[in-house]
Amino acid sequence: MEQGIVSIYLDEQWSLEDFSVFSKQYIQIYGFFYGLRLVEENNSTLEYERMPWLGGGSVVNFFSSMKNHIHPKALPNVHRIQYASPGVMELSAIIEVAGDIKELVVSICASLTSISTTYYVIHKQYISRQMAQKKMAQLDNEEDKNFVRDSVIELHEKLNLSPRQVMSLTKISKGDQLVELKMLMAMYRRAKPIADLQMENKARL
Repeated sequence: MEQGIVSIYLDEQWSLEDFSVFSKQYIQIYGFFYGLRLVEENNSTLEYERMPWLGGGSVVNFFSSMKNHIHPKALPNVHRIQYASPGVMELSAIIEVAGDIKELVVSICASLTSISTTYYVIHKQYISRQMAQKKMAQLDNEEDKNFVRDSVIELHEKLNLSPRQVMSLTKISKGDQLVELKMLMAMYRRAKPIADLQMENKARL
C-alpha cells in the first residue's frame, strides 16, 4: 500500500461539530478498509474473527481493533488545511484506502434515498427478528437465514463493494453471514455522516 497526500475539498460553512463528525467517522472507516486490504494482501485473519458479535459492544470493539492494526505511520494525519470557500484539507494517508472510502461515499451519495431505505428496512427486520445477540448457527428458521443472506447480498450491491472486499469480509467473519451483516450495517452508519457532508457540499472526497 502506498503512502501519499489525499485532498479533501471543503466548501460552505463548517461547524466544530462537522469537523468532529468527519474525523471520527473517517478514521473508523479508514481502519475498516485498511483491515480488509491487510487481510487480502497478507492472507491474514488478524483477531477480528474471535469477537463474539453479540450486542453493540462488539461493533465498537471491532472498529477499535481495526484502527489498532494500522501502523502509526499509515494513520491518516492532516498535512495541510486551508479553510476557505472553497478550501482544502490534505491528509497524509494510504492512497488505496482513501480511494476505498471515496468510492463508498460516492456510492452512497449517488443513491442516498435508496440506500437509506434499504438500510432502514434491513435494520428494522434485524431488530424485530432479535438478531443482535445471535450468530448464523443460532438461527433456527429458514426464513431468518434467507433474510440474512439476501440482506448481505443487497448491501454488497448498494455499497458497491468489490469482489476482493467481499472476500475479505467473508474471511474476517469466518463465513458467518449474520456477523457480516452486522459489519456492513455498522460500516454504513459510519459512512453516512460523511456522505451527508458531501451532499451538503461541505466536503468532496
